[in-house]
Amino acid sequence: MAAPSIRSITAAKTTLQPGESTVVTIDAFDPDARTITLNGRVTDAGGHVSTVTTQLTVGDPITFELTTDDETVAVVADPANPGRFTVTV
Repeated sequence: MAAPSIRSITAAKTTLQPGESTVVTIDAFDPDARTITLNGRVTDAGGHVSTVTTQLTVGDPITFELTTDDETVAVVADPANPGRFTVTV
């Protein structure tokens, strides 16, 4: 099993005044992920067939963390979007 890889960590706004916030996003992936192919098929009453294929990526769950040693800074994780944090100074 390989360690997860971080592609980037970016802040929407990189200069803040006291009391301001920015969104910081960590983009990471699991190199051990595997791809699943799904095949859909529909047939009408006349026997006409239509098919479509899509792929899903299945990876290990990744836990995202963003921390700071600065006690004046608040970091709050977005529960609906792993890897996304609001940082307030």
